[in-house]
Amino acid sequence: MSRNFTSDQQLIDSLRNNDTDAFEELFRRHWYNLYIYSLRKLRSSDDARQIVRDIFKDLWEKRQSWPADFTLSSHLYAEVRQAVIKSLNSSLTTEINSQIIADEILPGFSVNSLQQAKLPVMKKHVIAKPEEAARQQTLRRKSHAEATIANVKWLFNAVTARLN
Repeated sequence: MSRNFTSDQQLIDSLRNNDTDAFEELFRRHWYNLYIYSLRKLRSSDDARQIVRDIFKDLWEKRQSWPADFTLSSHLYAEVRQAVIKSLNSSLTTEINSQIIADEILPGFSVNSLQQAKLPVMKKHVIAKPEEAARQQTLRRKSHAEATIANVKWLFNAVTARLN
């Protein structure tokens, strides 16, 4: 049994000439992987379907303006990543998600874990420069109260910036 396989590049060339069969073939080849990628990130089947639908709609509408070295797979995944990020950012602004962040995510940020996250990563057997050694000593000398206040401010600013 022999199958004729047309490369993505050949289908793109046909698509530039308004070939709807080429578009359908590209859609069949790529929609499922794009959908699964979106679904894993968003955990919403409807949102994932909408993203894939919009990307292929945009692909059809801009078929005449692609450069000669257009790479379909790279383009599709870049578009999906951008759309997923936009969807996640817009979902963060809803009141329900803000409440979830306040109830479930923020309690996981303990003062101790924030202090650990802010500490520089130390390499073994590396002699630090004198300036770095002095900076690390200064960090160690800070009182626990000062570190706690700094971490709470840092967390508040990070969460506020994310919600805005």
